[in-house]
Amino acid sequence: MAEKTSPETVGFIDVGTNSIHLLVVRFYPDTSGTAIYQDKESVRLGRSLYGTGRIDRPSIDKTVLVISRFAQISRDLGAERVVAFATCAAREAENRQEIVDALEGVVELKVIPGPEEARLIALGVFGDRGPDERTIELDIGGGSTEVIIREKGEDIFIDSLSMGAVRYAFGLDIDCSGPVSQGDYEYMLRSVDISSYRAVSKVRSIGFKRAMGSSGTMLSLAEMCAARRADRDASYFTLDELHPLMQELRQMTAKQRLAVPGMGKSRADIIIPGGAIAEELMFQFGIQRIEVSPNGLKQGMMLDHQLSRGFTSFSARQSSVRSLAYRCQYDRRHAENVERNALSLFDQSRELGLHSLDAQWRSLLSCSAILHDIGELISYQNHSVLSQVIIEKADLQGFTYDETRDMGLIVRFHHKKFPGPKDSRFDGMPKDEAAAVRVCAMLLKMADVMDRHRNGAVRSGRLRVEKDTVVLELSSDEDASMEIWSLEKLRPDFRRLFGMDLVPVSREGSAGVAASRVPAKAR
Repeated sequence: MAEKTSPETVGFIDVGTNSIHLLVVRFYPDTSGTAIYQDKESVRLGRSLYGTGRIDRPSIDKTVLVISRFAQISRDLGAERVVAFATCAAREAENRQEIVDALEGVVELKVIPGPEEARLIALGVFGDRGPDERTIELDIGGGSTEVIIREKGEDIFIDSLSMGAVRYAFGLDIDCSGPVSQGDYEYMLRSVDISSYRAVSKVRSIGFKRAMGSSGTMLSLAEMCAARRADRDASYFTLDELHPLMQELRQMTAKQRLAVPGMGKSRADIIIPGGAIAEELMFQFGIQRIEVSPNGLKQGMMLDHQLSRGFTSFSARQSSVRSLAYRCQYDRRHAENVERNALSLFDQSRELGLHSLDAQWRSLLSCSAILHDIGELISYQNHSVLSQVIIEKADLQGFTYDETRDMGLIVRFHHKKFPGPKDSRFDGMPKDEAAAVRVCAMLLKMADVMDRHRNGAVRSGRLRVEKDTVVLELSSDEDASMEIWSLEKLRPDFRRLFGMDLVPVSREGSAGVAASRVPAKAR
């Protein structure tokens, strides 16, 4: 039976100038948390603000309603705490206290300054450790644009600029619901220059090697640029792509823009100022290509919550794997027994020359061992297939597409029929990668069998080579006969994979063979 845990659940509410976002997170042990629910409502809190200096009553009422509902949803999902932060619109509004007072007894709404907003955004995008190389981050919000330069967990430069998609859409006296003239578009670009000249000078003097973007505006621009190119990859866009896109969009009405592939439904009337900010900042900062992250303030709030409670460092890979395992109600004791034995077999077989896989494959094997049985949440029958599907669809953080695919295959092959080198599921995969997957899958299969009864009775397995045979000697607190019988069934596949026979014995047993030699590498 799976080990019971009591994870903490917290609701995080981001009250922005354009939208209010909800992220409900469950913090399992030894993880940075996993999202269990998300929601968003476009309130346009800043729509009236940039003409009058105040938030109008209908916007306040709608904001209070949405925040109250989001707080209740969080508590219904088990949240002990609800954290609500308000950003630019609330910072600048003369009557922001009306919202705070209206939410008294519902949730404590904290209005945070621009630099704190920027810090949390950088934390959400990069995590507490990264990035390894000096990187600039642009977050184009509704009322402000945050600019951060970060390297190896240190914020080298932070600024919050008075420009945003909603601010410019409703504060520059330009009707963005219809076509925007070239003159009006250039006025937006000049407004960006005026508000950013100090930041531009500082950024140019500091320098950077990589550029990242976040926020709904940046995601929409990336989607639209990707739709116009062959690779359809929305993880980035270039300045050369953005300029012609904006020239086309500004000549359309908001209704016409809705038909543009990649355009968000609630963004058609504010995309022109948002895009103008992105285009001019990229030009002024010297950014030709910018990568786009779906993370931002909410994820920063989530990570900051853990850091404030004493957690000092997180591995995104280990955290996302553990979070998925907990959500799938995994048998922690069995998974960790299998992981321990699989890694031991990996290290020993490498020393013996059975394979030459590196630390990256060792890490993938470790993660695969933790997740190998998660498909049992749905059904034990074909659970390895279900585990593969869950892994491939879970959007695990810190892994590339290829790594996720490889983990899925390693887990798929730990149970039932073992694949040959020409299995159709390896089609299109480099031969050395397919061979590595088979090696890891065999080691996982052996480790799983060693804990056949899920009680940890087999404490370890020691490998040695004797002539053309690999002897696996089991150390167990109980009779290991059934584990040995199961391991013997793997002998034909083991022989085809490594070119040597496998002989499992108990600690007191004997392989019955003599002198050793170094075997051929896995083929």
